[in-house]
Amino acid sequence: MERLNYNHLYYFYVVAKLGSIKEASEKLHVSQPTISDQLKLLEDFFQCKLFDRRNRSLILNQEGKLALEYAEKIFSLGNEATAQLRGKFHLPKQTLDIGISLSMSPFFVYEKLLPLFNNNDVTIKVQEGERHYLLADLEEGKLDIVFTDSKDLLPSTTNAYRVGVNKTFAVAHKKFLKHKKGFPSSLNEIPFFSYSNSSSIRSELELFFTKHAIAPKVIGEADDIELLQMMTEKGMAFTVVPEVAKNRICKNKDVIILGELKELQTSVWGIIKNNYKGQALDLLKSLD
Repeated sequence: MERLNYNHLYYFYVVAKLGSIKEASEKLHVSQPTISDQLKLLEDFFQCKLFDRRNRSLILNQEGKLALEYAEKIFSLGNEATAQLRGKFHLPKQTLDIGISLSMSPFFVYEKLLPLFNNNDVTIKVQEGERHYLLADLEEGKLDIVFTDSKDLLPSTTNAYRVGVNKTFAVAHKKFLKHKKGFPSSLNEIPFFSYSNSSSIRSELELFFTKHAIAPKVIGEADDIELLQMMTEKGMAFTVVPEVAKNRICKNKDVIILGELKELQTSVWGIIKNNYKGQALDLLKSLD
């Protein structure tokens, strides 16, 4: 037998729940030898015993307990699928599906989601993607909430809640402390480690530098925060990072904040459907 026989598994499931082949045979309307044969075939397939037999009683062993856990999940999902597809009733969602736009992901404070993981009744799923794809998934009910940095061009079926701001900072090694004075013009006097052309922050930085007549010497570019952190900590150059990364990098006492690039500050928006009344709404209220 190459595939699991779910009839065998179901007989095992009923026996394990009732604790008796006799009671299982009465429930299933089959003979006791038939059930015994089914259990033997299942144990042969798994290549292990599932019960310990003590004083004519069947006691689940460790392998049996594990098999029962999987059987419960399998048949529970089967019942849900049947109910959903037959339209008997609407089951509550067992997941909270969160979308974070790619332009938002470097700035998002993921610590804000941590309390959600204490809810054992709901599995938290987080995915990143392009804003328009995430909003389409929200419309179709595949996502419960989308976090993004813009509320423009939203579908009429959605609501936007402002839940915070994105801040951006210039950070550097403490040897550049004197350049805090005269910020941001003083950035002209320090080497700069920039972002690649594919980064969403690159164009915003260039506009900021142009506005303030800043043209620092660029010694390299990358989008990896680990590399930006290393360049900062080693005193090789100043870097411009979102607040989330700034908090992490500045745990090193040798790193200082040269200043905030206030023109780059943007709002954080949580988008949900108009008629939504689930846990995502509670999350938005907690972030407000």
